[in-house]
Amino acid sequence: MKQQIAKAAAKVAVRNIDGWLAEGSEAIWERLTDGVTGWIRDGRRDDLEGWRAALGPLFRLALVGALGYGAWALVRRFPWLLWLLLAWLVAAAWKVSHKRPAEDVDEPAEDELAEQSSEERRAAAEQAFVEYVVASIGEAKGVHLSTLAEGLDKPGLLPGWGVAEVRAQLGALNIPCRRSVKVRNAAGEWAVAWGVHRDDVPALNTPTPAEDSEAAA
Repeated sequence: MKQQIAKAAAKVAVRNIDGWLAEGSEAIWERLTDGVTGWIRDGRRDDLEGWRAALGPLFRLALVGALGYGAWALVRRFPWLLWLLLAWLVAAAWKVSHKRPAEDVDEPAEDELAEQSSEERRAAAEQAFVEYVVASIGEAKGVHLSTLAEGLDKPGLLPGWGVAEVRAQLGALNIPCRRSVKVRNAAGEWAVAWGVHRDDVPALNTPTPAEDSEAAA
């Protein structure tokens, strides 16, 4: 039984190309910790001072600890509950990572798209591509071309795009590519490959108003 479960977990790890399991699990963990810490913090009373004001958070912290110990004792008594927890975690991670909040996205109407000229549509597409590169880099030093291609080669985006197409688009935007960009891959390991360094992206190197004022001073 354990071997079958291990094989199934290995298959899930292999299929986890986009990292949806890790991304969803991280989002669930952040929501859980933020909710618990916020609930404990809200127990502090503003009408009291000193140690009396901290009684509420301490009581809630003790309650959270008691609930955690109770859950641990219950799982220890009935180990099969872990499989229910695992199934819930996988389903919740999938739902969170594949959520499409269409109501939060203000898409332009068809009439507005029809009124736009070819140059405006081209400028909007280039701006969207630059924003995609910036978002892909995030806080890292850069991003590999293969990672950019994998993110675009999806239905509804730009299916069929590979490294060559990404490199050509970067060249059209005057964003150079470097042969040796060292960043972490999807597995969390350091890798060196063709990519875009954050120093070569103008959008990531534009001085903020505070920096401009400091430079002027």
